[in-house]
Amino acid sequence: MVQSRFDIRIPYYLMFCVVISFVVSLFLMQLFVGLLSILWLFEKMKEKKKSLDIFVYFIIVFALMRIIAVIFSHYRSASIEIFYKELLFYLGFFSFVFYLKTFDTKQIRTIVYCFTGTATVVALVGIIRFDLNQVYRAEAFTSYTTFASYLLVALGFSVSLGPDVESRYKNVIVIFAVTFILSGIVTSLGRTVTVIAISIFIASVILRKLNLKLAIVIALLTAVICIISFNVNKTEVSQRIENPTYLSDRGILYNGAEYLAFKTPVFGFGPRTFHQTFPFPDEFNDKGVGGWHNDYFQVYFETGLPGLIIYLAMLVLILLKTYSLIKENKGDKFFRNNGYALLFAFVGLFLTTFTIGFITHVVLSIVFAFLIGLLSAFKYKKVDGE
Repeated sequence: MVQSRFDIRIPYYLMFCVVISFVVSLFLMQLFVGLLSILWLFEKMKEKKKSLDIFVYFIIVFALMRIIAVIFSHYRSASIEIFYKELLFYLGFFSFVFYLKTFDTKQIRTIVYCFTGTATVVALVGIIRFDLNQVYRAEAFTSYTTFASYLLVALGFSVSLGPDVESRYKNVIVIFAVTFILSGIVTSLGRTVTVIAISIFIASVILRKLNLKLAIVIALLTAVICIISFNVNKTEVSQRIENPTYLSDRGILYNGAEYLAFKTPVFGFGPRTFHQTFPFPDEFNDKGVGGWHNDYFQVYFETGLPGLIIYLAMLVLILLKTYSLIKENKGDKFFRNNGYALLFAFVGLFLTTFTIGFITHVVLSIVFAFLIGLLSAFKYKKVDGE
C-alpha cells in the first residue's frame, strides 16, 4: 500500500476541500490544491514511486511536449506563462494520484458522494440565479461554460449511484441529484453540452444504471423545472431566436484553423499564442474570444503533431482503462458503479473538447486530474486486493 508520512486525516480533509471548491471559488481551489501539492512534495520518495503508473508517465510526456513547444515557440514571452499558469494542474495531478491511493474505499466513496452532492447544490444555485433573472444563462459561481462542463462530469456520477429498490431514501437522493444537475445543464443553454448530457442520461438507462421508473420521474421533473425557468427568464432564448448569427464565431475559428493547418506542424506556434497567431481576429462578433474552443486545435497549434498524438493517445488510454475497470469488476458493485461513473464523466468531458475544451482550462483541467486520480486509485486497489 502507498502510505503517507503524515496523519492521513490531513490529506483526506484537504481533498474534501478541493472537491467542494472546484467551481465555488477559484481562489480556494488553487489554495487547497496548492496545500495538497506542498504536502505531496514532502512525502517519502519511495512512497511516491509506489504510486507511479501509466497515467503518470503519459502526463509526464505531455508536460515535456509542452516544455519543448515553449523552447521552439514563435512567441516565447507568451509561451513561458505555462510555467506558472499550468503548474498547478501537474502538481494537483501527482498529489491526487498519490493521496487517493492512500485512502481506503470507504474514504474514496465519501469523497465521490461529496463531489456529487456539491455539484447538486451548485446546479441548484445556478437554476435559482437563472430563475431570479440574475444571469441570462444558468451559472453559479463561475462562467456558464465552466458550470455546464463541471455538471456534465458530475452527471456521470449521479446517474451511476444506482437504483436501490430496498432504499427509498437513496432513490430520492438519486432523483434530486440527477434532476438538478440535468436541469442546470439545460438552463445553461449550451447546446452541445445539453445534447451530451441527454445522451449520457439515455445511456445510463440502457446500461441499467438508472431503472426506467426513476428515469421517467427524473425526465418529467427536469422538463417541469426547465419549462418554468425558460418562461421566467426569456432573455437569452429570445435573442437566439431573433439573432442566430452568434454561431458565426465558430465558423471563423474553423477558417483560421484551415489557414494555419500546415504552417508549423512539428512544434506548433507555442503554448498560449492564440492572440499572436490567429489570422482573422477582427472578424469575431465576440471580441473576447481568447482560444480555439477546441482542445484538438489548441494542442495541435500549440505543440504540433507530436503533442496532439500524445494527447489523443492519453485520452484513448484513459477510456480503455476505464472500460477494463468495469469488465474486471462485474461482481463488485462499488468498483463497477464507479467505473461507469468515470466512463460517463470521461466521455462527456472528451466530447466537449470539440466545442469548449478543458486541458488548458484552470478549473476543468484540475477536475480532469481528479478523475484520473480516481481511476488510478481504483485500478491500484483492485491489483492490491483491497
